[in-house]
Amino acid sequence: MPDLDLILITQSNVVDYEGFGKLPLERLELYKSLVYPRMVHHAGGFRSHLDYLNHQRFGKFFDQGSFAERRRMLNIWNLPSMAGVHLANYLNQFGLRVRLINNLDAEWDWFEAAYAGCARPPLVGISSTFYLSWKEVGNVGKRLRHVDPDMDIVLGGAFANSETIHASPKDFEERMRRFGIRYTLHAFNSEPDLRDLLIARRSGGTPASVRNMAWIDGKLRSGSFAAGSQKWNTPLLSLSDCPPTWDRLDLPFLNRTIQIRTASGCPFACAFCSYPTTAGAWTTVQAEHVRAHLDSVMRIPGIDRIIFIDDTFNVPPHRFRELIRIFAEYDFEWFSFLRVQYVDEEDVKMMKDSGCAGVYLGIESASDTVLKNMNKRATSRQFAEGVRLLNKYDIPYLAAFVLGFPGETEGTIRENVDFIRDNGVRFYSLKEFYYMAHTAVHEKREEYGLTGMGNKWSHATMTHEDAARIKLDIFQSVGESTHVDPDTSLWYLAYLYDQGYDFDAITREQAGINDVMKRQLVTLDRASKWESALPAAAE
Repeated sequence: MPDLDLILITQSNVVDYEGFGKLPLERLELYKSLVYPRMVHHAGGFRSHLDYLNHQRFGKFFDQGSFAERRRMLNIWNLPSMAGVHLANYLNQFGLRVRLINNLDAEWDWFEAAYAGCARPPLVGISSTFYLSWKEVGNVGKRLRHVDPDMDIVLGGAFANSETIHASPKDFEERMRRFGIRYTLHAFNSEPDLRDLLIARRSGGTPASVRNMAWIDGKLRSGSFAAGSQKWNTPLLSLSDCPPTWDRLDLPFLNRTIQIRTASGCPFACAFCSYPTTAGAWTTVQAEHVRAHLDSVMRIPGIDRIIFIDDTFNVPPHRFRELIRIFAEYDFEWFSFLRVQYVDEEDVKMMKDSGCAGVYLGIESASDTVLKNMNKRATSRQFAEGVRLLNKYDIPYLAAFVLGFPGETEGTIRENVDFIRDNGVRFYSLKEFYYMAHTAVHEKREEYGLTGMGNKWSHATMTHEDAARIKLDIFQSVGESTHVDPDTSLWYLAYLYDQGYDFDAITREQAGINDVMKRQLVTLDRASKWESALPAAAE
């Protein structure tokens, strides 16, 4: 068999549960908002919600299983990545041979076998879609270099792209040398740049002609560093030359669910969001081209569920209706993000009839004051009407709230709680405002008295400490709705559904985990009693 051109690692764990477990419980008051309600303390350490279920179901945690066992255990990174499968589909048309490692923590043995099986070592790619720091990139790079100290590694994806928003590609040099990264592709939609790099590498050519790339020539520690020319890349999924060949790919990690994208970018400009800045122009795929992709996806044995990850899936409304009429022709269920303020009863009925299994609602706030500051172009009343329709047609949804945006007060927080309770919201998530310089709110920082950055900020009406406290207060007091970790949100629900849990079971299991965490928060000063407070997960 011909050698591989690329082994692409698309996902791995990004939360240091072991590190949190080493922190002293008697000092938990200092860091409780970092772990709760993201984690549950169980069997001597902090665990993800899915790993808590693993312990109940398999009698062991994910990291205690063999690699074969881990592929059968519950882990959010076992859900197939959209970015990796899409990239393999794109590169396949150029005769480039790609092997995907969907979850490095569950497929390490597959990676070692694939790398060792090549006479000429392939390029190894690290997708940075879910990484937020160089430490996470470095952890993967270090692990790879234990296999081969001279491994050629390329970094690309969202994190690499975000690092150039307020900096130069030349700033990659120090970290690339430290973490053993030979190439960094830093453009948004860098698929054509990776293609050019792979073709140059296969032919023995120079990478100098590859755009949007920083690289080190020769020894990683001492070789020369260079940064190529920069050029904006058009989103590939809007082009007819992105072929519908999903069924020709080798995807041994699939279960029943696959993710695809029918648009790139976002037509909105929410003041807290960086996506419009990083993603560029909003581009959609024509409905008939989506149909061709669906035909290919449905030829994959066992696949009967699709997650559409478009940020604005139901905008414009006429295109959304055209798509869901097409969906009704197939035998699959689907999940998506939904701008619920733009749906009417006909839309929601069509969604139900076409197999909609669940949606994510970026409500962010139920206060019209805060919504105006966020530039959400929606009102609380519109959100309530959309939720009413989803409830009427029994379409599961998760309503996401951001706490602490400028203008937030104790009064606007109460509006969020009232919205959850009064509208029968089934699943919700809470996340503190995260302040980024490349967002619209940064332009109004003086008006709001906004200072700080990231997760440490203050403004005229609230501080990040207030928001963290309020998050836990709401979590502990709201019993009518089931809280889901905002970092996994819709994917958590879709993944458990993929693994055979129906929504009643998901509600039951998650409510049980939430009750454990609520009791732990109440007994912070009696940490030694936690273990006896942990019930078995519901059957």
